Amino acid sequence: MTDIEKRAAAKKFAEIWKDQGYEKGQSQPFWISLLRDVMGVKNPEQFIIFEDQVVLDHTSFIDGIIPETHVLIEQKGINKDLRKAIKQSDGTMLSPFQQAKRYSADLPYSKRPRWIVTCNFKAFLIYFNHTR
Repeated sequence: MTDIEKRAAAKKFAEIWKDQGYEKGQSQPFWISLLRDVMGVKNPEQFIIFEDQVVLDHTSFIDGIIPETHVLIEQKGINKDLRKAIKQSDGTMLSPFQQAKRYSADLPYSKRPRWIVTCNFKAFLIYFNHTR
């Protein structure tokens, strides 16, 4: 894809998804579409892993991992503030970034992400995970 084609694809993607944002039902189609239609990934279903299990004090699931680029994705619904703490299933209050860092810390070193992306369908926050 040329830069012009990518920009056009990004605008179309934003238009399609502007009023969407149901975390449980739309996260996977959102990321598949972003990777395929905007980023030009040929087989995004083989590029990203969804709901990868991680064992903390309890079993949790990482929303998305892209092993090839060392990216961990923590997806939230459209009405969630990515910078504010959200009550977790175990009762702790963590921001999406803190939640992702907790998952990262419990992964084998070789699988820890270099990048953490938090997203709520309308915004992306991208962090360099220097404590890999």
